[in-house]
Amino acid sequence: MLTNNEIISFLKKDVAPALGCTEPVCVALCAAYASRHADGDLLEISVKVNANIYKNGMSAGIPHFNKVGLEYAAALGALLKNPGKELELLEDITPEIAEEAARLIERGAVSVAIDPSEKNLYVSCELRTRQGRVRAVIRDSHTNLVDIQKDEQIIFEKSSEIKQSENYFVDKLKQMKLSEIRQAVDSLSEDELLFMLDGADMNEKLAAYSETHSVGVGIADTLRRQMDSGFLTNSLMNRIQLLVSSAAESRLDGCPLSTMSSSGAGTKGLVVILPISETAKTIGSTREQEVKALAFGHLVNRYINASVGKLSAMCTCAMASSTAASAAITWLLGGNDEQIGHAVRNMTGTITGMVCDGGKVGCAMKVSISSTAALLCALTAIDNSALRPTDGICSQTPEDCIANIARIANQGMQETDRVILNIMEERTKRAIKQPCEQHDITTITNLK
Repeated sequence: MLTNNEIISFLKKDVAPALGCTEPVCVALCAAYASRHADGDLLEISVKVNANIYKNGMSAGIPHFNKVGLEYAAALGALLKNPGKELELLEDITPEIAEEAARLIERGAVSVAIDPSEKNLYVSCELRTRQGRVRAVIRDSHTNLVDIQKDEQIIFEKSSEIKQSENYFVDKLKQMKLSEIRQAVDSLSEDELLFMLDGADMNEKLAAYSETHSVGVGIADTLRRQMDSGFLTNSLMNRIQLLVSSAAESRLDGCPLSTMSSSGAGTKGLVVILPISETAKTIGSTREQEVKALAFGHLVNRYINASVGKLSAMCTCAMASSTAASAAITWLLGGNDEQIGHAVRNMTGTITGMVCDGGKVGCAMKVSISSTAALLCALTAIDNSALRPTDGICSQTPEDCIANIARIANQGMQETDRVILNIMEERTKRAIKQPCEQHDITTITNLK
């Protein structure tokens, strides 16, 4: 079993603020690490990433910047030189830096390519100046810098001891049952988990951003109007749908507010936190019940992501994070371990297979659907209305259900991921050749 100190320490690291979609932020961060050690004016920036970083960063908005794409993220990070701010480094963008980044792109100084040999999260950024070259590498998680080389000399390399200590918690978590994770969280005190409320407050403020700003394509505006008109009722399910879609649409359109992330991704944080916090408010949960449910949701999210992988052909924001939210809501509603397992099974038979086609404002539609499924599956679980373990890919235990989901994501959908990426690359090539048809590819997600 995990100790209380191990759980608290991990949650404080894994549930962290992020500004902007974490894939372009990761690229910007890697470039910022490299630029801190570069001497002289930038001549060239060369970035290599795994396929899913490429896919997820292609169309996501960048805070304080009016264009999208990993090339711009790399240029911004190299100019910012502020890796100490980690996932919030983009808040330091100034008009001067934005203009200089655009000039680097215009003269063709920045390139981004997929490294097909890298299957897990991977970013390599090499900067060339007249004085030499500097290369930084981030691997496995969005802030995990593993080495920096300057002119072939290693100036930073993460020790094997640190790597082992960082993997220790997740390896131990993966060996646990969901009931054991729930018991571990229940043993924690309210005071130890009060910091969980910071995430709820941060993400609720992000969800409210679209009330006073025009964002994305108007998904949140539509839901809000339909609720005001009475066509959609002011139910818990519809409020969750509005909160999650509004926050996701704002964030992925480049909103300048930070998100409290979960398992290394901002949208995952929205999908875990907002349904749980809104349910807690609706049913009048105590503060202790709410913070424990939030902690349980984050840990289950990490548990599922550890099996499926943080970046997948499947939408892990919908599949992993919503399943975690459903399990936590079930517990919040008074569900026992068996009913929590029912919620996981119901989610397994409901949303497994939703594909990931990159980060963009359209993700707001996906997570709004998965969040309503999270509540529905929790409610049916509480009522002991569980899908049969013989149904499709369902299984008897929640752990086996998650293992089946992971098997589909890791083995069954590899070709799906390649096809999705090919479609996206072909569209980009057409847009470059025929800009009058697709508009400027760098501003395509900002079209209203």
